[in-house]
Parts: sequence; structure tokens; C-alpha cells
Amino acid sequence: MRVTSFMIYNQFVRSLQRNLTHLSDSSEKLATGKKINKPSDDVVGITRSLDYKLSINLNNQYMRNIDEAISHLSFTEMKMSSVADTLTRIKELILIGVSDNTDALGRQSIANEVGQLKDHLLNLSNSKFRDRYMFSGYRTDIQSFNSTTYNYQGDEGYINVMIDKEAAIPINSPGVHIFGYTMAAPEELRLNDGKYIHYIPGADTMITVEIRDTDNITVLDTFNYSNVMQMTNILTSALNSNDVTRVEALMKPFEKAFNNIINHQAYAGAILNRIDNQIANNEDSTLNLKTVLSNTEDVDLAEIISTITKHETAIQALRQSSVKQLSQSLFDFLR
Repeated sequence: MRVTSFMIYNQFVRSLQRNLTHLSDSSEKLATGKKINKPSDDVVGITRSLDYKLSINLNNQYMRNIDEAISHLSFTEMKMSSVADTLTRIKELILIGVSDNTDALGRQSIANEVGQLKDHLLNLSNSKFRDRYMFSGYRTDIQSFNSTTYNYQGDEGYINVMIDKEAAIPINSPGVHIFGYTMAAPEELRLNDGKYIHYIPGADTMITVEIRDTDNITVLDTFNYSNVMQMTNILTSALNSNDVTRVEALMKPFEKAFNNIINHQAYAGAILNRIDNQIANNEDSTLNLKTVLSNTEDVDLAEIISTITKHETAIQALRQSSVKQLSQSLFDFLR
């Protein structure tokens, strides 16, 4: 086959175009720092890259959720700690109130402090965080407990946030469970004077207390409550009226209420510990994802510079060769 000057010329042009294209692509990669700048660069690679970026974005959202959860849980834990301290003081006052060394006037004095503690418990139960009632369940725009009857006005909804693709945690505690407690079965207590106290569970956290005579049949007194504010209100009245039996009957309920709040504190602490572990897991996951993402789409600077140099050398060689091979061609005008 006869090789003409035109064929040689076309071969030079194709080689030049090829090297110029490679040089342009390499220069773009050097400028962006990415070896995938369009889908055609690496179809499989860009699919993986998008998946890695999505996972990183999800992890970032989980971390924002975690920050929000920590804020809510820390605030709740602080309020529960105040409730526990208040109940501890009420238990101390009950012991003083049932003592033989305390007279009617002394019990009235104790009642004044108990009344103040009741108001403090009510304020704690209606705590707001970022203009939302913390203990109202889903009904965060409604005051948790009525200021007059002390009845619960929220619901039992737990607000959950995702901290991982397969893990969610509650960031609130409905007040009905924090400020009230439940009983699995009726309980009975005998006082030193021979009377009996019966604690009868009702719906939700409602507890009915019956004070019975020594025959354990005759009901001398009865009252009920569903939360510590109502309990404290009953205690205040009992102290003011010098009703020592009622005061004694309330010792066990306040002990149960105290244990209940301690359990909820422990649960909140356990969630915070779980969050700490999740933070470490999310950070490790994000770091690994960023590493594989970088390996997938970032260029090797030394390699790309070497490639650019190679193509520039090839273009220069083509130019010099074309001058020798073709006396009249486009290359003569490129000198």
C-alpha cells in the first residue's frame, strides 16, 4: 500500500488530537483535584462516590440529632435530679412529722415547708425547654400538669430521634411516668398501732389508699393520688390537721416515688452513655467513608503531574517530528 503525505498528515493530526484531549482531561483533574469530573470518567466510581457522599450526609444528620438529644436529655436529667432532691427533703420532713416529739404546732410548721416543696415540684413538672413543655409527651404546647388539680394534661408519647440508620432513642420522658408511679399489685402495710394501710393500684398511675382499723376490714379513711404533687398536697393537709396516720400512710408512697425518679435518672444516664458510644461509631464511620471517597474520586497529584508532563512531551515530539516529515502542513504555522 502506498503511503501518501496526506495519510502521514492525518496520522499526525489524530495523534495530536489524542494527546491534546488527554492533556485537557489531565489538566482538569489537576485543577479540580478530582479524577471523576463527569460520569463518563468512571461510571462505577461515580456511583460509589454518590453512595459514599449520601452516607456521610446521613451521618452528619445523625450527629445533629445526637446534639439535640444530648441537650434534651441533659435538661431532663437536671430536672429529675431536682425532683429527687425535693422528694428526699419531703421524706425527711415526714419522719419528723410522725415523731412523738413533734406536736400539732410543729406539724403545721412542717406543713408550710411541704407546701413550698409542692409548688417547687409543680414548677419542675411544667418545665419548658426551647419554649416546649418537656414532660407533656407529644403535646409539647400544653402545660404538663394542671396548676389547680395537678392532673396530668399531656400524653404518653415518646419523641424519638434517629442516631443511626437502625437506631432511635427517646429524647423526652412523659411526666405521667416521672411524677407518678405504677404498682403491679395491691400492697398492705401494718402500722405500730395495729391499723392497716392498703395501697390499691388503679388506672395508669392512680393509687387508692385505704386506712383500715385493727380488724383489717373497717375502712377508717381513704384517699387517692396519681402523682407527687397530689401526694404532697395531701401530706400538707394531713400535717395541718395533725393527722399522723395519714402522714404515716404516705411514707411508703413517697419512697416509691423517690425510687421511681432514681430509676428514670439511671435510664436517662444509660441513654447518654449509649449516645457517647454512638458518637464514636459515627465519627469512625464518617472517617472511613471519607477515606474511601477520597480514594475513589481524588487524584494522585504526583501521578497526574507526571501524566501531564508525558502528554506535553508527546505533543512537543509530534510537533518537531511533523516539521521534519511534512514540509508544508499546519504544523509549519505552529512554530
